[in-house]
Amino acid sequence: MKTVIQSTATSVKPQTARPRSSVFVRLARIALWLIIGIIALAAIGATYQIFATELDKRAYPPPGQMIDVGGYQMHLYCTGANVEGSPTVILESGLGSISSAWALVQAEVAKGTRVCSYDRAGMGWSEPGPEPLDAQHIAQELHALLHNANIPGPYVLVGWSYGGLYVREYTGQYGNEVVGLVLVDSSHPDQWTSTPEGQAQFASNAKIYSVAPALARLGVMRVIGLLQPASGLPTPYGEALKASFAATKDWDAQSAEFLASLTTATRVSESKLLNNIPLFVLTATEHGTPPEQEQLWQDWQTELTALSINSVHQVLEGADHASFWRDPETAKITTAAILQVVEAARSGQPLAWK
Repeated sequence: MKTVIQSTATSVKPQTARPRSSVFVRLARIALWLIIGIIALAAIGATYQIFATELDKRAYPPPGQMIDVGGYQMHLYCTGANVEGSPTVILESGLGSISSAWALVQAEVAKGTRVCSYDRAGMGWSEPGPEPLDAQHIAQELHALLHNANIPGPYVLVGWSYGGLYVREYTGQYGNEVVGLVLVDSSHPDQWTSTPEGQAQFASNAKIYSVAPALARLGVMRVIGLLQPASGLPTPYGEALKASFAATKDWDAQSAEFLASLTTATRVSESKLLNNIPLFVLTATEHGTPPEQEQLWQDWQTELTALSINSVHQVLEGADHASFWRDPETAKITTAAILQVVEAARSGQPLAWK
């Protein structure tokens, strides 16, 4: 018996493959629309930034004077009066901050002596100035500002954060005008160079500051500012501070200052000791850093205290970096420290712990 096997195969028609060129065309169209979308968003952001900046200028006029310092104007806000020969207090803000941050402190210090806050070139209400924005040039601009505004010395200089570096440089250049210093959780010249962690953090920050001005022009920093917690300052000072955070020119200046940090640090580290100038150092304990880095910060603060043989160091447990001007109760401690230095400078008596 034979077995017969029948073939049941069905003929299959070959499918037509989609032309490769049509796939490329679709991908090109998608890419084109993505590019158009990005450009449109950038244009909307840039337009929004321009109009919002103009609205901020109208909403928050400068509280002080605009003083010419050689082709551009800087903002200076002075209150109070010199009493019995007391020195004038000059408040120096930290990196990215403006005169409004001192609202709580300035109001109280003004009850005891004349006190001035100001905005560095490009920050707050001050117009942009020439670069580099390192400590040497910032000190020279402040000197020109005070001279042109007829605010004579002697001065007690108060520097918060990066402002501590700037008042030290001012003292190095114009020491005959300075009779006291208050360093408020001040930056240290070694913080970006003395450890691998500091060097890595500086490199990371430098990358951010290199692109931040471009992002500010597109309104990105303004949107980020909307997500920031309230400063706690009274109206309109808190709003002016937020407007500064969103302003393009402020990010230009802030970035230029940070990118000049290593030059600033070298300059300040070479400055002379303060001899017996009254020096009050205020230090926070909460910086959101690992314990070993927090201990290093505390060690640096102790080093700052040693700049003068006439110094006091007060550590505020539980205070953070901005508490000294933002928190009403801690701001009172800042005020008390300033007035102690004013009194020591006025009387010639050694600075003492109270």
